[in-house]
Amino acid sequence: MGAKLDRVITKLQHRVLLAADRELSLGMHYPTRWDPFFRSYMTLGELYRYPTRPFEFHRGQLAFGSSAR
Repeated sequence: MGAKLDRVITKLQHRVLLAADRELSLGMHYPTRWDPFFRSYMTLGELYRYPTRPFEFHRGQLAFGSSAR
């Protein structure tokens, strides 16, 4: 699975680098009830950045290196 994930990420990175600004600015409406990080209208560029939003949110909930026990 790790190798497959690496291939998918490489392909996505390649597509983003080749995408024109106009293509990344195209968007559509999404039901916000699907996910708390969805907005009612999102562009392709926002969708490419989307996976990092929940990750950063949940990472912030963790107490790495915290002295509280």
